[in-house]
Amino acid sequence: MCLFFIFILLTVTSQTFICTGHFSSPRGADVKITYLSHACFELNDSKTILIDPFFEGNTYAPSYNGTPDLILVTHEHFDHCDAQKFDTPVVCPPPCADLYACASPMQIGEKTEIKGIPIHMVSASHDASSYPTGYIIELEGKRIYHMGDTYLDGVRNQGKVDILLVPIGGHYTMNSEEALEALRIINPALSIPMHYNTFPQIMADPLQFKDRAEEEGFTVKVLDFGETTTI
Repeated sequence: MCLFFIFILLTVTSQTFICTGHFSSPRGADVKITYLSHACFELNDSKTILIDPFFEGNTYAPSYNGTPDLILVTHEHFDHCDAQKFDTPVVCPPPCADLYACASPMQIGEKTEIKGIPIHMVSASHDASSYPTGYIIELEGKRIYHMGDTYLDGVRNQGKVDILLVPIGGHYTMNSEEALEALRIINPALSIPMHYNTFPQIMADPLQFKDRAEEEGFTVKVLDFGETTTI
C-alpha cells in the first residue's frame, strides 16, 4: 500500500513539473538592448547584433564604436542600411546584397542560423521599398521581433513574441494608433517604440503611446536615444 501511494505521489509530482515547466530549460541570461535612434538597435548577450544602422547624416544617433558580430538590415533605404563600414556579415533582403562585401541575403519566410543566432525574415508593408522586411531573432530564449518599416496591413501574429520593436511615427510607417492595434494583433510581452522624432514627418509622443498601451494591459518601455535597458 505504501509503495502504491509513493507511485501515485511521484506520478502527480512529475506531471505537475511538466505542466509548470519546471523541467524545461532554464531561463536564458539577460539581453542588453540599446536604442541608437530611428529604427537602429544594438542587442547584446554573448554576441552583438546591430539592426538597421543609421549613423551617416543622423544627428540624433549617439557615437557608436561597437564591433557587431552580425548586422540585420530590413530594407534598402539609407536610414536603415548604413552598414558598409562594418567588417561583419550583413543579413539583408536581395535588393541590398550588392551593398556589402559580406552580404547574407535572405528571402521573406526564410529561416536560418548565423553565428548561432536563429533568424527568421518576415514580411512588412512599406510601399516605398521594393522588398520591405522585418526580423524575428532568438537570444537567450527570448524571441525579439523588429518590425522594420511597416504599415498596419503588414502586421501578422507571429506566435510568441517576448520583445517587439514597433514603429510609431506615421507617414512612412504606422502611427501611434495603428501601432496600438499592432500590439493587439501580436500581443507581445514587452514593446519598445521606434522610428519617431528623427525626421519632421515622423514626430510622435512615445510616452503617450505607452500610456494608451498600458491602459489596455500591455507593457511598454520607452528608451531615449542612446539608452540601454537589460531584459
